[in-house]
Amino acid sequence: MTGQSGKRHVYKLISAAVAALFALSACSAKDLDVIYDLSQQDQKDEYYSLIQGDDDGNGSLVLLGPMFEPLPKDDSTAEDEKPEKEDKEDRKEEETEEKQPEQADPPKDEGITASDVEKPQEPMELETDQRSREDIEREDQEKRSAIGLTEDRIQSIMSENTGRYYYDHIDGDGKRLYAELYHITVARGEKIKVSSLDEKTVDTVFQYMMADHPEIFYADGYTYTRYTIGDELIKLGFTARYLCDPAEEKRRSDAIESKVAEIVAGAPGGDDQYAKAKYVYERVVDMTEYEVGSPDNQNICSVFINGRSVCQGYAKAAQLLLNRLGVKTTLVTGTVSAGDRPQARHAWNLTNVNGRDYFFDVTWGDSSFQQAASEETLNRRINYDYLLDTTRDLADTHSFDDLVPIPECTHLEDNYYVREGAYFTAFNADQMSALFEKAYNSGAETVTVKCADDTAYGEITGVLITDRSIFDYLKTSGNSASFATSDTQRTLTFVL
Repeated sequence: MTGQSGKRHVYKLISAAVAALFALSACSAKDLDVIYDLSQQDQKDEYYSLIQGDDDGNGSLVLLGPMFEPLPKDDSTAEDEKPEKEDKEDRKEEETEEKQPEQADPPKDEGITASDVEKPQEPMELETDQRSREDIEREDQEKRSAIGLTEDRIQSIMSENTGRYYYDHIDGDGKRLYAELYHITVARGEKIKVSSLDEKTVDTVFQYMMADHPEIFYADGYTYTRYTIGDELIKLGFTARYLCDPAEEKRRSDAIESKVAEIVAGAPGGDDQYAKAKYVYERVVDMTEYEVGSPDNQNICSVFINGRSVCQGYAKAAQLLLNRLGVKTTLVTGTVSAGDRPQARHAWNLTNVNGRDYFFDVTWGDSSFQQAASEETLNRRINYDYLLDTTRDLADTHSFDDLVPIPECTHLEDNYYVREGAYFTAFNADQMSALFEKAYNSGAETVTVKCADDTAYGEITGVLITDRSIFDYLKTSGNSASFATSDTQRTLTFVL
């Protein structure tokens, strides 16, 4: 195939055109490596500059190697919690060793032993209460009533949380425990008796409750107190662990609510939830810089107040905003990997848009976490590969925790590339022309072509690159074109 002028064009792979990809005059080849790292997530991904050859077709291909450096380790909550769980198991073994000798039939008025267990664990301290079991139960009820934990309140919380993803995956009495843990945490109760005696169940349900409620930014763990008579465990007393005092909680809550109200007010109207999801994706990227070690990066304060976070903060902020806009969204945790890079803990979202399930990974949509240091203000590029994605497209890079069942997401109707006319099942000249024309008319700096499968990817790469038909669509005055590819996502991104 010939190019615009009818000449045979030859391409040469060089790194000097890296800056042109985002039209950033101050961005070096190293800068682009950093900017693109997690956006593309593929060691095979390369950056290319296509240069038209001479009339005789002279030219060469020079492969300079992968453009990405190893991933930074994401410090999401899921990673932080793993060693804590191991600590907890160790603690349980110590508790077993420290229990009082077994007694055949301890009398009701025997001393009740209380021991605190906390994350992270501290050396066990035992306290003995000589009151009767009846006196203890009476005090428990008084303490629950004092913080408003009544039967009516429990039923109300259970009703309010019906429809939340993690709550709906709890069976039997676990829903009641969920309601208790929620109320005790919000009300800042101390050593409040809960309805379960199983420590593992309390731990799991607490994780479920926190996953459903990103607005509870002020707690990050808990302490439970074990009350025993001899070897018999008679109750667990729950106390949440707080990151700030009530006054600071109020100050931060007001600041967050103000920011959230502003964002929600600017959201698109109408019934199309795709537009709302795209709006939240772009807003979270726009207002957040990825920064490992940033304050409060495991909760929404990092995004709505500080503007700096990691994956857990991004995902919780998106969850809160989408649910406010009526788009049902939950938190998903697991691991990610790409190429030869080691696995890292990660958090993203599962969302239901227009009645269909999709994945929503706004962290990987933000290039700022790998943005190179520069005195210049770098333009931000949003990577839409992870806006309303399928299980298939995430499978090569994302693995899910087994905390709750995660549905297989197979729908494409509201995938970003499908909705924007950039999804190709095969090469189509009219569709390609419309896509580039739309990008130019909107003032976009780049345009991305998404291929349905490897066959389409190979065909379109051959037509646009090998046969050099890309020049039929670019409105450039020069004789070169710059682009990037992702074999994992089957995308080609061109600089306009």
